[in-house]
Amino acid sequence: MQFKTFQAYLIIICSCFTLLGCMSAEKYTKMVNGWIGADEDSLISSWGAPTSSYQTDQAKYLTYDNKQQNYIPPTPSSVQVIRQGDAVFTRPIPGSPGYTYTSECRTTFTVQNKRIVNVNATGNSCVL
Repeated sequence: MQFKTFQAYLIIICSCFTLLGCMSAEKYTKMVNGWIGADEDSLISSWGAPTSSYQTDQAKYLTYDNKQQNYIPPTPSSVQVIRQGDAVFTRPIPGSPGYTYTSECRTTFTVQNKRIVNVNATGNSCVL
């Protein structure tokens, strides 16, 4: 019974983090879309030089890349002690290995006539 309760709490916590992640992604999208209509020089003054740029006859594309390696340390294994009446039971709880993951966000601003006309952000860490 206790294990099912633990699983329920774990599902609730993971769901909350997922919702918070979505809200943060929405904030990022809203923030970058706020640049639409602004002039190119203001963007560069605020964000710095782009990681890369590309020019066509119709538009200029300014791309900003943010990429980071992150490490989640391992968790040790443990033992849960369960007491039911006079009986005592133990249950091993496995640990988890550490792992590395990459966070990245690529934001591209489309500029026409020195004004930002579109923004596209992709990646797993385009959040505020």
